[in-house]
Amino acid sequence: MTAAPDEDGEARLSTFKTLVTATANAIAEDLERGQRYRHPNLARSREERASRRVSHREFDEQVILLDYERRQLGAQRNFVNAAASARPGILVLAEFYDRTAPFDQPHAELIATMLAASAEANGRVWLNSVEGWVIANALERTGKDLVTVGLPRFAAAAFDQAATIHGRFKHRRDEDRCEYLKSSAHRRTYPWWNPMRAMWTLSWALFGYGYKPMRLLIWIAATIAAFIGYLLHLPRDPQASAGDAFYMAIQNFVNPMGLGDAKFVSAKWEPALEIETYIGDILRNIFFVLLIRRWFRL
Repeated sequence: MTAAPDEDGEARLSTFKTLVTATANAIAEDLERGQRYRHPNLARSREERASRRVSHREFDEQVILLDYERRQLGAQRNFVNAAASARPGILVLAEFYDRTAPFDQPHAELIATMLAASAEANGRVWLNSVEGWVIANALERTGKDLVTVGLPRFAAAAFDQAATIHGRFKHRRDEDRCEYLKSSAHRRTYPWWNPMRAMWTLSWALFGYGYKPMRLLIWIAATIAAFIGYLLHLPRDPQASAGDAFYMAIQNFVNPMGLGDAKFVSAKWEPALEIETYIGDILRNIFFVLLIRRWFRL
């Protein structure tokens, strides 16, 4: 008498897996078309360029991502009924995480991992920490592969899902790592000539989008070294030694020198010390804010 419910559950899961495979193939096909027509201006004829522009707008990654999100919600609702008889402690969609399921379209296995992970992570009340870690790691690997194949918007979505799952189980380091990867993927969504791309690149270089504040220490050290070299290059009064220049460049970064201190060495040092003061205030404040946020998770 207990076999029928199990058989019904297996049938529903099988149907759901078929749905995930078909949906992933359809989305991957649209993404492949979008990449095919990514550069419409390279077409030879005017008619071909116009046709490619239409196809590029229709199969743009951002447009396809919106369609993916809509289908993702539908898949999540279907999974709730399909996995009603699943036993706790077992990932019923594991074949999509290790990518053993066959697909017809290139990169479809990546989309299927995202669909399956979202459905199973949000459709099972009894998901435990180990299962969540497995699903989040699968999403992280998928995001890295999506960046490699030139799909940064989908990669950012995969990293966002992974960070959310890690956050649910208080895996703080893993969550920060996925948030960092998400920001890096988001930066790639802007063309190289867009000012926002430059701002995100600067954020990455200075402090790792806020998730790697220790990187700012390298820039602080480089700034102090640059001002040391510059002050040593500037002329100074005979009574001031190279050691005085070295000391003032370091001390001024932490505690701004007064006009009397600068004039004691050389009046020509005043602009350099003033610029170093403002740069030091900005870098120090950013560093301590990011460090406090990382330590106390504000």
